[in-house]
Amino acid sequence: MSPVSHPASTRGRHSIRSAERRFILTAMIPAVIFYLIFRFYPVGYAFFMSLHDWQLLDKTPVFIGLDNYIQLLGDPLFIKVVGNTFYFAIFSTLLTTVVSLVTAIILNPIGRGSTVFRLIYFLPVMTATIASATIWLWLYQARFGLFNQLLQLVGLPRIPWLISSTWAMPSIILMSVWGGIGFNVVIFLAGLRGIPREFYEAAAMDGASGAQMARRITVPLLAPVTAFVLATSLIGGFNVFQQVYLMTGGGAQDSTRVLALHIYEYAFLRLFIGQAAAIAFFLFAIVITMTVLQNRIQRVDWEL
Repeated sequence: MSPVSHPASTRGRHSIRSAERRFILTAMIPAVIFYLIFRFYPVGYAFFMSLHDWQLLDKTPVFIGLDNYIQLLGDPLFIKVVGNTFYFAIFSTLLTTVVSLVTAIILNPIGRGSTVFRLIYFLPVMTATIASATIWLWLYQARFGLFNQLLQLVGLPRIPWLISSTWAMPSIILMSVWGGIGFNVVIFLAGLRGIPREFYEAAAMDGASGAQMARRITVPLLAPVTAFVLATSLIGGFNVFQQVYLMTGGGAQDSTRVLALHIYEYAFLRLFIGQAAAIAFFLFAIVITMTVLQNRIQRVDWEL
């Protein structure tokens, strides 16, 4: 005989499900409202502005469709700015990741005092960017800076670090690498601590050297962590603003002008808010692409 469902138990299950739905809706509504007001509405309104010839103090914007985007794509300076941004993002990401990984591998075996070393490497992350920039401006000073003084001691000519179109961007990249390795070192150390010691012990019994263990065990098993660091660092590199603004202001024959600085100048110095919004959407598209790429990479099964 098939079991007979009692009306009371059925009503009880329905009431529980209704209570669960009400709880879910009650929890979701504030988050949805928050994202609609503070996330999606600003993005939508920025796109609306990018379709207009709109000055910041002008109350009568003129609809021009995609003309702002077409003008930007035909502007040689904008193309150069995009190239500068990619240059900074790619090279700063690669250098920061490699230096952070090597540093984490060196620090990982340290037992006593490891917290102090982690703190030392993390200090630049906690330091205000303007304070770091002030120190690096002195280091790069053309005549009395420490770097040029050291070059003179070994008989080499002085380098116009922040003035030369050749050296300005590498100088900012070097500062950014110094300021960014601390955060990534902590992430890599967490990944290293998650690798079972048995792998290294078995490799040591087989006569593997330290370099072989690093190449055959450490680097492959850190692949998910490395992918995360690469993706987040690349997104941060495309959004760079403070270092460039404080160190060169986009100067050195526009060799350090990047997208975020270009947006700032169009919006608040030239007051061309429509074109600034169009540039912002170019940057938004790049960041969205990097985010999708990061999500795809993290879905890869890295298990060996």
